[in-house]
Amino acid sequence: MLMNTLKSQSGVGLVEVLVALVLLAIGVLGYVAVQLRAVDASGEALTKSQAVLVMRGLAENIRSNPQAMSSYPAQVQNYSSYSEETSAPTTCYNSPCTPTQMATYDAYNSAKNAHQYGMKLTMDNCPGVTTSMSMQRKCLYAFWGKTTPSVSNCMTSEGTYVNGATCLMMEVY
Repeated sequence: MLMNTLKSQSGVGLVEVLVALVLLAIGVLGYVAVQLRAVDASGEALTKSQAVLVMRGLAENIRSNPQAMSSYPAQVQNYSSYSEETSAPTTCYNSPCTPTQMATYDAYNSAKNAHQYGMKLTMDNCPGVTTSMSMQRKCLYAFWGKTTPSVSNCMTSEGTYVNGATCLMMEVY
């Protein structure tokens, strides 16, 4: 009788070990998935920080050049498709520039810096601004990843981000 009980129990320990290994493997896969998501989130946070850095620099340049404030949107839009082949405007480091030349130079440098981070910049009216408003607020937009540099690909007219868009908006003035 004792021999029959032992024979019926043979292999049960092995099955228990296999079930435990399967459960452990499922737990490890879940942990790996969480880690991958955390890496993606930290990469996204770094990109957003870099975008804020570039946009903040341009916003400070705009505020320090009030005479050419109205020319900045067009200048930034001119460089929204910046590439390595884009020619540099007149440099303002060693020679005096007009306010408009400084705006062009600031827009070029910001587009160049954004390009180094894999981003594109543009500047347009902020969401909700209409032509009938006396003060038209302007916003800077930074785009990266698969989002093409167009305000409608980033923000809705109500001012909310488009689902899945990789962009950032900053009000300048």
